[in-house]
Amino acid sequence: MAKEEKKGIGEQAKDAVIDARNELIVQSANLYILVRKVLLSSLGAVALSMDEANEVLAKLVERGEVAEADLQKMLNELRARRERSEAEAVRAREELSRKASNTLEESVETILTRLNVPNKSDIEELSRKISHLNEKVSALNHQRQNNN
Repeated sequence: MAKEEKKGIGEQAKDAVIDARNELIVQSANLYILVRKVLLSSLGAVALSMDEANEVLAKLVERGEVAEADLQKMLNELRARRERSEAEAVRAREELSRKASNTLEESVETILTRLNVPNKSDIEELSRKISHLNEKVSALNHQRQNNN
């Protein structure tokens, strides 16, 4: 009866650890999603600002307040800046995404390590040890049968 209670408690503890690990993984994923949303909204704000700047310049041309040549030069400069800004934003987004992905992977690895979840090499080492022990047991059984 005592062994069943310990086994039940052990299983409960294991389930609690798995639940905690899963919650940490979900929270890490939520953080990644939040960072991604912030980055995308900032890109949207840059694009919207550029669109509004283009509209203002178009209105100035309609009113005759800016010479066409100057406007064309300003638009070209704005387009060039916009292209550079978009390229920089894409690079920044990719870098942030890469960093967030690396951070998420490191967090998951840390969580799994703290929870003592065995990794592939640990399982392979245990399999080798079990095979070695099986060979020894077989040899001892064979030796015992020969002695009898």
